[in-house]
Amino acid sequence: MRVNSVVRGALAALLLLTACAPQSAPIDSPAFARRAPLPGQLGYLETIRFISDGLRYRSPAASFFVSSTGEMCFEGLPDADRNPYVIPSTYWCISPLAVASVDTVRSDVTQINGVRLWCRLSAPQCAHKIGLPNLLDPAWVANSITAETIPFREQQAAFEHLIYLMGGDVGAPLPWTGRANAALDTR
Repeated sequence: MRVNSVVRGALAALLLLTACAPQSAPIDSPAFARRAPLPGQLGYLETIRFISDGLRYRSPAASFFVSSTGEMCFEGLPDADRNPYVIPSTYWCISPLAVASVDTVRSDVTQINGVRLWCRLSAPQCAHKIGLPNLLDPAWVANSITAETIPFREQQAAFEHLIYLMGGDVGAPLPWTGRANAALDTR
């Protein structure tokens, strides 16, 4: 009987502490949107969805999300569907405030183009890996993140727009409405 009351007291204390502890933001939380979109442009959640769809179109195992700490994160390797040794719970993350530029990357080898997010000079090695060790990718920090995506030029504009919405600054972002321009990405 006495043990039962001690257990109940411990559970009550645990519940009280849990209720008082700060809760982390959910993935893709609108709490990280610091600016409103300009008229005619997509909002925060729609932009995240557009970027994630472009990555998944290229590789079903890839994904993109904004973490509970407000970082832009990429899951998996771009060629995860062709590489059976990839550990799926590997994420590369970068703070939108540490991104200096977003460039398009043309691949003459795979013919699949992508984007590269570069760290600022004041924040070198700002890209970091979260997850399990992977023998094929031993690095834990980097100065950029590259992802194959379709349509790559629209994805570049989408990343610049998302960084702007999250309070970052990558220079003058290109006007972006979220509608793919097929004429730009068919080459």
